[in-house]
Amino acid sequence: MHETADIAAPSGITPPTPTGSGAVDQACAIWHALAELGVRDAVLAPGSRSAPLVYGLARPDLEARIRAHVRIDERAAAFTALGLSRHDPAHPAVVVTTSGTATAHLHAAVMEAHHSRIPLLVVTADRPAELREVGANQTTRQAGMYRSLVRFEADLPAPTARRATDVELRTAVSTVARALAAATSEHPGPVHLNLSFRDPLVPHVEPPAADAAGASAAAGAPAADEDEHATGESRDAIVLTRRARPVPPQPQPVPISSRTVVVAGDGAGPAARELAEQHVLPLLAEPSSGAHAGTSLVPGYPALLAQVMADRGHPLRPDRAIVMGRPTLSRSVIGALLGADDVDVIVVDPHLDWADAARRARLVVPAAIGEDPALAADATDETDTTDATDATDATDATDATDAAGASAGTGATERDLTAVTDTAELAARRAHLAAWSRAAAQISSGLPRSWQQTAALAVWDASGARDTLVLGSSSLVRDLEQHAGPTSARVIANRGLAGIDGTTALAGGIALAQQDPRRGAADPGRVRLLVGDLTALHDLTGLIIGPEETRPDLDVVIVDDGGGRIFSGLEHSAAPPELLRRFFTTPHGTDLAAAAAALGAEARELTTDSLGTALSQPGPGLRVFVVVQEEHSTLSSTL
Repeated sequence: MHETADIAAPSGITPPTPTGSGAVDQACAIWHALAELGVRDAVLAPGSRSAPLVYGLARPDLEARIRAHVRIDERAAAFTALGLSRHDPAHPAVVVTTSGTATAHLHAAVMEAHHSRIPLLVVTADRPAELREVGANQTTRQAGMYRSLVRFEADLPAPTARRATDVELRTAVSTVARALAAATSEHPGPVHLNLSFRDPLVPHVEPPAADAAGASAAAGAPAADEDEHATGESRDAIVLTRRARPVPPQPQPVPISSRTVVVAGDGAGPAARELAEQHVLPLLAEPSSGAHAGTSLVPGYPALLAQVMADRGHPLRPDRAIVMGRPTLSRSVIGALLGADDVDVIVVDPHLDWADAARRARLVVPAAIGEDPALAADATDETDTTDATDATDATDATDATDAAGASAGTGATERDLTAVTDTAELAARRAHLAAWSRAAAQISSGLPRSWQQTAALAVWDASGARDTLVLGSSSLVRDLEQHAGPTSARVIANRGLAGIDGTTALAGGIALAQQDPRRGAADPGRVRLLVGDLTALHDLTGLIIGPEETRPDLDVVIVDDGGGRIFSGLEHSAAPPELLRRFFTTPHGTDLAAAAAALGAEARELTTDSLGTALSQPGPGLRVFVVVQEEHSTLSSTL
């Protein structure tokens, strides 16, 4: 289903004034169409074949509508665009590259956009048909190169050399509209436009005086007299197609039992929290779920869940799991819980590629509303099925959690529970939820706390309601899953494929979107990135931002523990130490603060004791904090 299209929006765009280059004419029409359809940002990497797109964008009438960002590295450009789109999927960003190997560097971002369902417009410039498959320089098979990942793709032929025809302009605008509609559809994701351009690639003040028909024939394009603009008549407006916006799917009933848990994976959103709170169910939420708050949240659940699922007779063992979002972090969730033969699994996902790695989901619904017999029970029912002391303790625990949620700005949905406050079933569920929370807290408090975990929690705790926290794919996000409490910050992670590619550039794109003055936020908050040292090294080019570019207000916190600690927590920890160190931990010996400073960032090294103070001090621009152990700090000798 779709919302009604905005009938007040312009229904067409004015054909561009001829520039003397058909390629630039077409580029102008494309950018105007994108601006009308809501695109606000474009990230471009330098190149010659893509030059028409630069000339088309760098026009006064577009400057205030589409912000241009330039990145030297195409991978950084793609992930910057992905970050812009992640922050505001309703206004997806465009990434532009030239032809050849440049297009290959976009692949990781396209993969992440596909698996994370993030709209992204990929525009690659290409040689015209006559230069393909003949050994022409910087020419490869670009059409279809992302075919298995994109929602829509088009390989547009090169427009007429000196002046794009009306048909060519209409085709380009129509294709752009289809691409954007696909990117923001019910199944959002990346789209690919491969645009062929032939010389001239630059605009001319005046079109050449040569015979138009001869020039067109020489270029292998339609003769000029086949197009009405050759007669000198005014050109009609180009119709711009708008697809109505998708509307949320209708909720479907899902059965609720007293032993149901709600699993909120990456991107689950507030619906997971609302469902858990309404039915007083334990909420097992990943840090980037968008549901890591509220009265039902069970912080520190992974270690407890591992114990619960190892014992079929455990009093907290669930009999049903309602899965929202995409769980990717905890093996106790993905394997033990969702793969258990005595747990009924229900997935809530409007897309066809729903998450069910254990292949045990009995029911999939696009959106959920709880079918809970307890909520329909008479509120005056005095049947007592719980120990009175347990019920009182559970109520006290819930009240305390409500207060904590309110102080954190989580806005607990207390209103949903008042109708069944006096029922025995509600008391039993509160007791059950309180037991989950107490057991998880007890286990977490007994676990050793590393300095890396202390650093991660400092960043987590420093992020407030207006802030955005971006998490890299490392052991740190798992540390937070085990130890972090509720947060009112927006938390984002690349969990589509959980790669370390482009993480710094992604955070930079998110920061650029958040600080965009067009959004009207008086205090947009701060964007922080928490990564390990290998993730930071893998995307050093994400720190390269030219002196003429808008710099993101971004704090990059790098926890430098000399390699990939995550492998020590996996089965590879049993490998011989020298093998583990060389092939998995991969120590690097790089001075990360010096490297970041050399690339133009404000960078310094510090320890966990000073991290909180550094994060609390305001400062614009790109700041890099490299956190090291005290005994490894280069600062220790000077203190």
